[in-house]
Amino acid sequence: MEASNPSTLPRKKAKDGVKKAGKKTGKKTSGKKKPTSSASAVPVATPLSAPHPVGSQYAPTYTPIPQTQTVVFEKPVKRKGKGSICLLACLAIVSYLVAIILGLYMMTSCVSKTANANDIYLAELSTNETYDISLRVGYFGGCVSVTKAAEISSINGNSSTQTFTHCIPNMRRKDLNNLSKDLWEPLYLNSSVAESDVQSFLNTTLPQAKHLRQNVFFCEPPLLHILLFFITGIMLLVARTGTSRKRSYKAMLVTAITLSAFSLALVLVTCLGSLQGMNALLNTSASGNEKSLGVALYISRGKAMQGLQGALVGVVAVFYVTMGALFVQRTPEASAAYIIQAFQTVGKPLKKRMWERK
Repeated sequence: MEASNPSTLPRKKAKDGVKKAGKKTGKKTSGKKKPTSSASAVPVATPLSAPHPVGSQYAPTYTPIPQTQTVVFEKPVKRKGKGSICLLACLAIVSYLVAIILGLYMMTSCVSKTANANDIYLAELSTNETYDISLRVGYFGGCVSVTKAAEISSINGNSSTQTFTHCIPNMRRKDLNNLSKDLWEPLYLNSSVAESDVQSFLNTTLPQAKHLRQNVFFCEPPLLHILLFFITGIMLLVARTGTSRKRSYKAMLVTAITLSAFSLALVLVTCLGSLQGMNALLNTSASGNEKSLGVALYISRGKAMQGLQGALVGVVAVFYVTMGALFVQRTPEASAAYIIQAFQTVGKPLKKRMWERK
């Protein structure tokens, strides 16, 4: 018999052991290794609470966080800007008051002799026969003046003159006879010849004066201008003092701007209308002052009234330009945009109503 190699015996026993183990479980081993979990494969190190000692040089240093403080930056005060705003505000107020005074003085021309109101007139009808008689016509009132030579002469031998003037506040009456009587009776001429001359003069000139008031010099434009200027001036001054995003404020601002445009247009119509009317009556340019209407009867323009109307136009324009500058200085970036937005805001309800009607 051959002797068995002792080295082969343990291998056979190992194989037999594997087979026996497979029989016990009833499962076949595939020979593949089961995957191990990550925890078992890679060990995770626990973090250290203090990686570096506090006293070492590698320890982190922490600076304390400063407490937050609210700092308010004040804008630098522009003295020049405030000075210009104050100057514009004073100019606006002064021009507003001056324009109202000039407008009232223009409307009350020839109402009375006080404050030289009889020297402010639109047109003058005059004659120079026996007596120098003149009838001055204003928007509402009228004045009659009679100039005669005095009986007593001066020391130099030159005869002095006496002038009698009477004004009535309202010449817009239909009855010319009563109007003539109200004009010449309070003069107290103490002369029948002078009274008869004045009566005949008034009978001739009063119809012409009525024609001038009704068809040439209309009182409605200047009267409406004064009313609109007074209202719009207050509205603009109040609107300048504050601002708001409400629709009512924007509507007030739009209304004030619109009425201001009408007021400026009316004063221009008043000034240019009276100038053109007198040019047509005199059949000449603005340089002409007098024209003959018949035998010893003349019509002339009132230079003082034209100067007053021109000054009124200038002062009203200064007021509106000054108010515009004040609004621009309040919001220089968005003043025009704010006004346009106000017009659009007010116009939206109108568009909605129009679409609803359609």
